[in-house]
Amino acid sequence: MKTLQIIEMLEWQDEDIEWIIQKKDTKQGRTLAQNRTWYKLFSAISKHLWYSVQEVKMYMLSWCFWTKILKMSKEKMEIPVISQTSDLTKEQWIFFIDTILAFVKIKNVPVEITSREINSLYDSYK
Repeated sequence: MKTLQIIEMLEWQDEDIEWIIQKKDTKQGRTLAQNRTWYKLFSAISKHLWYSVQEVKMYMLSWCFWTKILKMSKEKMEIPVISQTSDLTKEQWIFFIDTILAFVKIKNVPVEITSREINSLYDSYK
């Protein structure tokens, strides 16, 4: 909805109501092609290291963005500070991309990612 449309709509509302309007930048969503590239990277690391895709993702999030101790009853568990990629900011996404690509290179993970696919990952978050 455009700003003028919102203002017009609010003008017709009860005058006893106070309205607070806040404009907020939203995150850009990933395309299906970008999701396929992410899956290709995580899947290649998964096969290379013999861990599930979800375990690789949790490991990478923990490695990039630290962990915290969760204490429930008498048990303590170390969990990622950020547990879902959807919670990442644009700056964190760029760092995450850099880290995963460096990891793939250092560990010699066999995966064919074109420069176009890599650029697409960066383009959506810059």
